[in-house]
Amino acid sequence: MIPDLKTLDALMARMHALGITELDYSRDGEHIRLVRGEQGNSPQAPATNGTAAPALPVTASVPATAEMTIEAPMHGQFYTSPAPDAPPFVKPGDIVAEGQPLYILEVMKTLSRIEAEFPCRIVAVLATNADAVSPGTPLFTVEPLDA
Repeated sequence: MIPDLKTLDALMARMHALGITELDYSRDGEHIRLVRGEQGNSPQAPATNGTAAPALPVTASVPATAEMTIEAPMHGQFYTSPAPDAPPFVKPGDIVAEGQPLYILEVMKTLSRIEAEFPCRIVAVLATNADAVSPGTPLFTVEPLDA
């Protein structure tokens, strides 16, 4: 099944906005894997402003149950729980619903509760509470679940 261009455009825009180079997306049995950047002699697609942008190959060969990594979207301080004496939002083995809190990211004294973008099972928590993280820092290994 070929994904619609509207979905691809939205996913590519999200990748660009977050500064990430790889994205796995699954929904309703459809799986999309996007990789941005130099891939050998990959062709360059023209961007809307007339400059060249890296091509984004799309493959559907990765099974929907494959593990993936959730990475930090920006610089900040990573917190596993809502308060120092509170239990963590998630721990390995937990089943997480879309929209459920995963962690808190503190950026410039502002606390942002980051939620799951898709249903998944937490395989591992890769960052330690109060770690300073930067874009692309692996935070969790998860197994996406069908909704």
